[in-house]
Amino acid sequence: MENPSTEEPRRHKARERHERRKERQGMATPSGLTRPQLRPTGSFEMPKITLPRRGLWPVYGVAGIIFIIAVVLLLGRVRNAEPEDEPNAIWLGDQWTLNTPSEEQFTVLIQRLLDTRIGTIYAWVSLLQPNNAWTNTGQLDSARAFAAEFKRRYPQATVLGWLSIAADDAEGNNRLSDVATRQNIADFAGRVAGDLGFDGVFLNVVPVSNADEDYLALLRQVRLTLGEDTPLAVAVPPDWTPDVEGIPIPAQIAPGTIWEEAFKQRVALLVDQIYVANYNSGFASTTDYSAWVAYQVQVWAEALDSLDVRTELIMGVPTYDTVLPDHDSAIENAETAIQGIRDGLTLAGDAAGVLRGIGLYAEWETTQAEWDQVRQLWVGS
Repeated sequence: MENPSTEEPRRHKARERHERRKERQGMATPSGLTRPQLRPTGSFEMPKITLPRRGLWPVYGVAGIIFIIAVVLLLGRVRNAEPEDEPNAIWLGDQWTLNTPSEEQFTVLIQRLLDTRIGTIYAWVSLLQPNNAWTNTGQLDSARAFAAEFKRRYPQATVLGWLSIAADDAEGNNRLSDVATRQNIADFAGRVAGDLGFDGVFLNVVPVSNADEDYLALLRQVRLTLGEDTPLAVAVPPDWTPDVEGIPIPAQIAPGTIWEEAFKQRVALLVDQIYVANYNSGFASTTDYSAWVAYQVQVWAEALDSLDVRTELIMGVPTYDTVLPDHDSAIENAETAIQGIRDGLTLAGDAAGVLRGIGLYAEWETTQAEWDQVRQLWVGS
């Protein structure tokens, strides 16, 4: 880890960047969520007017003017207030971005997103191959068309271009240590947020080990290319095998496979949103899985809460089919993940406020029953 004296300017810069952004933070309530009515911030009270017994007509005139001014100001505040952003997220595959979805497909998708209060979209764009070439470069016009059409239909959503990056090369070496490779990623991210018209970028880099300085260097280069006001989100691993009494750990993962709190915080200072992938644990018990997820919520919430930044926290919810031995959908599913997230919010206490919402992985395998389940268990009826 860098010397604290060199880290502080970077922390200060991140704080200024987050202060300039629109404040979108707020705890996602697990049940009973409703769309709040539009209202101005703060309180407003009509002035109290005491009328004398004589000479009432001039006073009536003044009171009428005051009333009209007050109403105009109040209506202006309501008109200028922004609607609340939807707090949850989802991964969309290439069937949306590299093809041409039909009118009906768009209509069904957006209604599902609204019903489950999903306002952040991780939309597939490309994969960095072992030879450092990007896939799908001949289909980027389709990705550009998707971004434009989706934002036309759902303008209040945030649409991030999803880039997948294998950190290791064919020989198992960390290719993020190469400056040219990092710059290649940063340049392509800039193209996604610029030429392709996405609102920002979502990086899914795997694997990333604790205290990986090359990963931090990548995030700095991408941030420099995107600028301070373009959203940058990242997918991160859970703490696979925490050394904490009472917390279940996956049997097939090496002991001590976690991110220390200091590393979590250094990542948070460089990005706008963190998605924690709470799945592929290989647990054989739903109770163990939910308890493990609750722990992830607690440690990430506490790590972010102690920072003076507004980095959003999204906790992953699996809705994909069984892939053994890592993922058994009878164990890891929307119900058990949401139960763990709700328990984690309780454990986190005051720090729970940093949780933005949940993120579904993934749209292409989410059944109607699962959409209904998320709406009932998380959003509320």
